[in-house]
Amino acid sequence: MGKPVGVNPKPTVISVRVTDEQLEAVRRLMEKKKMSASEIMREAFYVFANDLEQKRLDVIRSAARKYTGVRDGA
Repeated sequence: MGKPVGVNPKPTVISVRVTDEQLEAVRRLMEKKKMSASEIMREAFYVFANDLEQKRLDVIRSAARKYTGVRDGA
């Protein structure tokens, strides 16, 4: 049986313009990873967001170490 009509867990569409070289890179990834372009973009957003969060946490930890006088490795 398929999914119910009218149910879409990913209702928002985002369009993005890319260069020919970027499109070719996405196509190579699609072939290599056996993923759709949408799946690749969702994964890229996830990795990007996690990287930003990690950098934010690193800044917070660094500031906390300065404030408390704790050194790296301690």
